[in-house]
Amino acid sequence: MKNLGLLLLLALSAAACAAPGQIVGNMPQQQANNYPPVIEDSPARKQAVQEAWKRFLGERQLPEASLEVNPITNTPHAMPSQLAGRINLNLKNGKAGETEIKEALRQFIDLSRDVLTGEDKTAALGLKDLSLVSFINDGSFYRATFRQVNYPFPIADGYGELHFAVGKNGGLLQMSSTLLPNVSLPTRAEVKPQSLNEKVLGRELTYTTIAGRPQSYRVTKPEEIKVGDLIVYPKVTGSRMEIHLAYPVTVGEGMTWTVYIDAINGTELGVKQNFAS
Repeated sequence: MKNLGLLLLLALSAAACAAPGQIVGNMPQQQANNYPPVIEDSPARKQAVQEAWKRFLGERQLPEASLEVNPITNTPHAMPSQLAGRINLNLKNGKAGETEIKEALRQFIDLSRDVLTGEDKTAALGLKDLSLVSFINDGSFYRATFRQVNYPFPIADGYGELHFAVGKNGGLLQMSSTLLPNVSLPTRAEVKPQSLNEKVLGRELTYTTIAGRPQSYRVTKPEEIKVGDLIVYPKVTGSRMEIHLAYPVTVGEGMTWTVYIDAINGTELGVKQNFAS
């Protein structure tokens, strides 16, 4: 009987520790402690990608050129202009048709995944983690877009993509990458989507008119709120990036905003204005 009383007391104490208004889910404690996963910028990460880039140039007998990288992920923002057209993709039978270019790009990605992902090859994403989602004949060259598919949900804000421009002769003209490292994320939400209507109802959003005057808009009606499907949401703060599982919640009439809300703990992560002002 004493043991039963002690267990009840501990349970009541744990419940009392939850902050007022906090959404408490059933996520295992270890997973909760590791959420959200964080990518930290560091000199070591920067050095690793520069060493990978140096090897990339050496293997292709290319001159030294500085690689501009994206913050934190250290993925290529753009290929140095002096190298445009100097990297020839290995084309099957020397042909440069659409089929050959697609296959050559896949081989290039596989060989260069450390540079394209900002990660060591042993941890870098591979071809199984990517899908070719767009291939466009743009006159004198092709444009190709690969999308990261290793997460069970789409990635927001333009992250998770590889872009290439390739000449009709097989020369690589441009490349850029916003790929994210493969981190462990929950596969289901702890916050129920129907609870989000109440959370954003009454939310005041601000914007600036074309004349430069500040204005505000208040969400007053439930029909102004549309909860979207789950996404992966990278949140950048200073030199770190948190990877969240989130709901995109569109609010407004005519003028709309997307409010991103964490699907695990219910915190607001960010707001995007969907109209020009």
